Amino acid sequence: MKRNTLIGAMILLFFISTTVSAAPTDYNDIMFPSLGGNTAISWTVVECPDVSVAWGWTGEGAWLATPGSAMTFSITSIHEVDIEGILQIGNFTITANDTDVARELVLGVWGFTPFFPGLVVPVGQTNMEDLNSTAYASAMRVQGNYLNGSMLSVYETVTIGTISYECIVFNYEQDSSGFGEPQRTSLAYDTTTGILVKGNTSYFFGAPFAPYSLVIELDSVIQFGPIFLTMMGSGVILILGVVVVLMKRR
Repeated sequence: MKRNTLIGAMILLFFISTTVSAAPTDYNDIMFPSLGGNTAISWTVVECPDVSVAWGWTGEGAWLATPGSAMTFSITSIHEVDIEGILQIGNFTITANDTDVARELVLGVWGFTPFFPGLVVPVGQTNMEDLNSTAYASAMRVQGNYLNGSMLSVYETVTIGTISYECIVFNYEQDSSGFGEPQRTSLAYDTTTGILVKGNTSYFFGAPFAPYSLVIELDSVIQFGPIFLTMMGSGVILILGVVVVLMKRR
């Protein structure tokens, strides 16, 4: 009886390990958390403010980073409209969905139609078309839209270091408001994985406010899922084989 229970548990473990990453969304498979751990994405902070930047409106804290440091996002769950995870930037760590991350870091446009695609976007032609429509709507020149401006999207190759990515790139520039410097934001997403390859955003309300500028570039993606699960699945099969042999010998 104990032997049968052991084998049954192993079979169940193998079944779970090979199906845990499946989910009905259009995000790339490498994003899904698994028994092996969470996918972690890291960007290099190329440029950032030299003063603390408040996070949120309810006192969550403030972040302060330095050029050359890393910003990481460890994915913990995936939903239909966004991805949730643990963000670490400079001295600040918080659990948030990547839409909120994009909003807080100004990686998008807060127009009448908000455009905050986040750190990872769903892939596929239909999703890219929807993303594109939202981008243009966010900058539409309509009365009362403070973020009226110009939006241009293009498909182009973006090279970070020695690696090239085929991306959809959104370039936004706010119309002049008559004071300070308008918001300028450029976001490049890899069309295969949906990951933000490069983000470049800035604005300045004028004195006495400090100017805001953030540039991040993709550094690495550590994906535990398929590799770990494949190894684990093989290990379970190997263990099962050993157990069967031992039973036959007895």
